[in-house]
Amino acid sequence: MLPGLIIGITVHEASHALSAKLLGDGLSQRQGRISLNPFRHLSLLGTAALFVLGFGWGKPVEVNLYNFKRPKLYYLLSSLAGPASNIFLAAAALGIMYLRPHGLVALICYGVYLVNAMLAVVNLLPIPPLDGSKIWPCLIPGVRPAISKNWGRLWLILLLIIFFTGGIAFVLKPVFNLLFSLLPWK
Repeated sequence: MLPGLIIGITVHEASHALSAKLLGDGLSQRQGRISLNPFRHLSLLGTAALFVLGFGWGKPVEVNLYNFKRPKLYYLLSSLAGPASNIFLAAAALGIMYLRPHGLVALICYGVYLVNAMLAVVNLLPIPPLDGSKIWPCLIPGVRPAISKNWGRLWLILLLIIFFTGGIAFVLKPVFNLLFSLLPWK
């Protein structure tokens, strides 16, 4: 699963950075985040958490939505870029698995598929600091798409509680069932 996670986090964060740049915010480019170098995107704490807690995270790409000509729309698009890249990676890995690769290629594709599908689903949850907390406000008229950084830690603690109490299983179990049903070997 580790190659899937490294690939997934790297492409996810690079997609946020590239889309923000293409839409008019050059902050991520100035910070060197438009890169497929995993070390630019892996968080030290998030990587350590992977081994201790069983899940991890990357270093979020900073976006200044006020650099966008159409802030709400472009913030929505740049926020969707990460989960969309994970869906693309999962679909590509699944497609390769239908070609029936052997050995290491099959194992890597399996990890890329599962990890990226889960990254996409989890990141669409409307809980900060996940991408869904940036996406959903952009879709609701009259709601501001930015969240105060003061609330960020509180939401992070809530997210950890949801993970540790098994509350996330409510969302993930049906998704896992669907993901396994799509595999070429059932």
